[in-house]
Amino acid sequence: MNVKKMIVSDYDKTFYLNDKDIEKNKVAIDEFRKEGNIFVIATGRSYFDLQNKVNLYHFEYDYALINHGATIIDKNSNIIYNFSLKNQIINNLKRDLELDKTDKFFCCSELESRVDFDYMDLTKIALIYNDEIDVLSLSNNINKKYKEINSYPVTQNMLEIISKETDKSKSIKLLAEHVELSSLSNIYTIGDGYSDISMIKNYNGYAMQNSVSELKKIAKKEYKSVSEMIQEILNNKI
Repeated sequence: MNVKKMIVSDYDKTFYLNDKDIEKNKVAIDEFRKEGNIFVIATGRSYFDLQNKVNLYHFEYDYALINHGATIIDKNSNIIYNFSLKNQIINNLKRDLELDKTDKFFCCSELESRVDFDYMDLTKIALIYNDEIDVLSLSNNINKKYKEINSYPVTQNMLEIISKETDKSKSIKLLAEHVELSSLSNIYTIGDGYSDISMIKNYNGYAMQNSVSELKKIAKKEYKSVSEMIQEILNNKI
């Protein structure tokens, strides 16, 4: 497969800002894909949660990195790669996550989006905390204690966890090999949050204007909309 270029975009607060903006992004992506390029959604969302948005807004992608890159699927929902958390750490992790201070939590496994902790081969754990918890501090402590996992603060009160074997950047590399992309320099990434930092750092990385400061520091440029970045790529301005 002779793929020219690949765009990898986060979904929430990036590809989707509001109903008007996503319509502009859809038009730009259609133009990008018609030239033989690949569009990839890279999201913390599970398969079920992403498909809800696809069905609602009727957009297309060639591949998706779901659960922060733990699972790679194609547009037909075939699993290309999957990385699970180690089963033997789950019981200890449950204790350290202070579940009694959560308002809600759920786990994911490959394409299954709502399973419990006793389910084997989890790909992601998502937790929404009450005001008693400093999520950023908890995330940092979890990452220090467990070398097998990546923990990301998603919002001020939400934390998500995947295997250390993967992240969005590592999954992009695997996908580039899978589609036989001619050069990694032809990969363009854009996002706004902590789980986007690795892909912004390692590829042609761009930030949304509403991004966390840590991401803005390493991005090449900021955009108000994904469609603006796409047009500059199509016009060979970046």
